[in-house]
Amino acid sequence: MSPKDIAPAHCPAHRTRTLRRAGLALLATAAVLTVAACGAPPTGTLHTRAGYTLTSDEIPVSVCPADDASRFTGDEGLLVGAHFALRVECVASFDELPEGFQLDYLFGEHASLYSPEPGYEFTLVQFAPETGVEAPFNAEAGELSATLKIGDRAWDFDGEVPAPGEVYFTVAKKDAPITLEVVDVERAQTMDLRERTREGLIQALYTGTAAVDTEVVEGSVDGYTTKGSYEYWFDDWGYQTQFALTREVFEPGTGWVAEPDRALLTIEFGWLHSASGLEWGIDLEDALKVSGPEGALTALTADHADENLSNGVWRTFTLTYDVPADALDFTLNFHPKGPVKWPEEDVSLPITGDKNHEIAVSFA
Repeated sequence: MSPKDIAPAHCPAHRTRTLRRAGLALLATAAVLTVAACGAPPTGTLHTRAGYTLTSDEIPVSVCPADDASRFTGDEGLLVGAHFALRVECVASFDELPEGFQLDYLFGEHASLYSPEPGYEFTLVQFAPETGVEAPFNAEAGELSATLKIGDRAWDFDGEVPAPGEVYFTVAKKDAPITLEVVDVERAQTMDLRERTREGLIQALYTGTAAVDTEVVEGSVDGYTTKGSYEYWFDDWGYQTQFALTREVFEPGTGWVAEPDRALLTIEFGWLHSASGLEWGIDLEDALKVSGPEGALTALTADHADENLSNGVWRTFTLTYDVPADALDFTLNFHPKGPVKWPEEDVSLPITGDKNHEIAVSFA
């Protein structure tokens, strides 16, 4: 740096002109400042000070060149939680403004900076203008926070995460750590932006879809029995149903419903439990078999809710299963069996024509 307070004997000390920040601060061509003194004039170089920081609101394009090593590829820059979704677009460090970067969005046209002090470098982080993923839910107060750090410089976010397209620029020590931590309802996910590694991921949010509906399955059965000298029968009890499946990790009002490496699989379907005085109750444990990549699944819960119809009851079943987060393919075997009851006559009618429906389901 330029020597200060040096005034040799018999020579008047010259006043160094005051440097003022112009534009976005320090945006001038790197220059050499000569300090006048007697004899050979010493020289020094102006530097952009360590810790100098600049941020920019949402920029609609990537400031880093396409196919540049600074750009993150695939999902390596993606973080997703129950209440947020963000994607790191690029991270770059340099000693002078590089060619090909669209830094006019950050500094204005024809921008240049004094070089950093020795041992320091410019570091830039941009978040992708388009994340390509949506957060499942909106955050309530106290549910979401985040911290971005570049060396000793930190930006804290309360109730939000860095917005799409935002840029964070600072002068930091060479190769200083760059980290991002997002805490979503007490679960932290972190990213090392230098190493491009992530930890604490809620894995099911990064694989597959959240919901799948099967095709409608249908069939028809007949029933017949005798009691004493009486015969009882029905013809052509037609049925049809559809299975709705979801993979969840978080439920509003409940919180996290699965560990970070697991997911809660929920299966819901409806069944005509009774009509015209007849009841066809099905035993869920026997009627529905579910298997996944690791084999047969055992339900955590199995519940039902009844809806009264004009001449019967529609029953909706809900079952839940704990499954691996990366399990995306499942097989349902649905076989509604008899008997059908006729309560008014106190008889049970065995059925014929029943069959198994094998249903393949994929969240991929």
